[in-house]
Amino acid sequence: MPADPGAAPRDTAPVAPVATLIDLRRTEAVVRVTCKLCGHVTLHDREALIQYRQASGSGLEWPRVQAELICWGKRCRSNHVAVDAVPFSDDPITLRRRRAQTILINLALQVLSDAAGRSTRGKVDTPDVRLALRVLHPFLGDAAMLQAYWHDATLEQRMGATSCHHAYRAIAGRVLARGHTVYADLRAAFASTSEIPR
Repeated sequence: MPADPGAAPRDTAPVAPVATLIDLRRTEAVVRVTCKLCGHVTLHDREALIQYRQASGSGLEWPRVQAELICWGKRCRSNHVAVDAVPFSDDPITLRRRRAQTILINLALQVLSDAAGRSTRGKVDTPDVRLALRVLHPFLGDAAMLQAYWHDATLEQRMGATSCHHAYRAIAGRVLARGHTVYADLRAAFASTSEIPR
C-alpha cells in the first residue's frame, strides 16, 4: 500500500494516546509496520486503512489494528511485526498547518458531497457550494473540474440520473492524487478498497 501522499514522517515526535485509527488524524500520522523477521518497513496511508477496515468489518480499535496487520515485504507475510504511528512532523507549527489544511479540504469536500446527494432532486447552486469550490481551487490545480461541478449544480431540469456525483468523484480523486488527505468516508464514492492489505 502506498505511503501517505505528501507526508514526510519523522521518527522522533511522540504520538498522543491512540484508541482508534481515527485518533491518528490529530497528528496527521501514518501507520508504520516494521517486520521483526525480514526488517521490511511499510508506511500505510491512514485513511485508506480506515476505509479498508470499515469496509471489511475489521474494526478500527488500535490494539486490534496492531494485532492484525502483517508484513508486506516480498515473500514474508509474517505477523511478527511492530505497528506504530508516525506523525507527519515533529514541528508543532508545521503539524498545525497541515492539520488546518486537511480540515479545510475535508469540510469543503463534505459540502460538495452533501450537495451531490441533493442534486438528484434539483439545483444545488448555493453559497456554501460556491464557497467550497473556491476553497478547493488552490488544492485542485484544475479549474475545469470546479466549473463542471458548478455547471451540474445549476441545472434545473435533470435528465435521468444526471447529478453532481461524477463531478464530485473527479474533484475528490484529484485532491487525493495531488497528495492531500481525504477522509475515508469521503473516499467511499470513488476509491476502491480492493488493493489495500489488512
